[in-house]
Amino acid sequence: MDLTMLRQHSRRARLEALLHDGTKPGTKELASILNSSADMPPQSKLTALSPTEAADILAGAPKLDEAEYGGLLQYLQHTGHIFRHWNDLPHPPNSTVLPPHATRPLQIHRGEYTFSCQRSHQGNSAVYFYNPLTHTHATGFIELIWQIPLQATLRTFLIIRPHRPLSTQEEEQAPFINFPGFRARILDSQPSNELIIIELAHILTHLTTFQRPSGTYGIDRETLVVCSALDRGRR
Repeated sequence: MDLTMLRQHSRRARLEALLHDGTKPGTKELASILNSSADMPPQSKLTALSPTEAADILAGAPKLDEAEYGGLLQYLQHTGHIFRHWNDLPHPPNSTVLPPHATRPLQIHRGEYTFSCQRSHQGNSAVYFYNPLTHTHATGFIELIWQIPLQATLRTFLIIRPHRPLSTQEEEQAPFINFPGFRARILDSQPSNELIIIELAHILTHLTTFQRPSGTYGIDRETLVVCSALDRGRR
């Protein structure tokens, strides 16, 4: 564990101890604010769960592996939610523990739109999204979808495999860089090995994608042209 991570764990432990110390003025109010659902993404508020419903979902859900669970815990902690590792025993009274199980639907719906894992539906898996950890926008394919009951709501997490950019020289061989208004870009047909966790509210739009064979625009590899203009200017 590096020094930065050690400091983060130390601060989190001190904050949790303070929140559960009812003798200090203001701790009840602070705990209520931090544990409220006011800062949950909008779609989480739409699916309230009873304790029985949450237990039933978790009982039938597969277990996340260590890398998946660690990534989700890190995402939640970095976006301001105080969750403890399920195996970080003993848990203080009233602490919020991240369950190690999540369902894995192949697709989800938001209004009239369907978002799917890439292996289920290539077209519905291509998305333009906002990364809340880096505060940047990017494009990619949905690799996995997780749903997990947290604090009496059903939260949806999407694991995105970002598209891999071409070299600057290769990208300049295609015309799209000269017409930014078309919101189109040419990329490597093989996505990145990186995985990014986001939530449903962070998806801005589906993408239009076109697979291009090796040799297109003089680029000596298969490429992918993506267009994000369907977002209609949303940020």
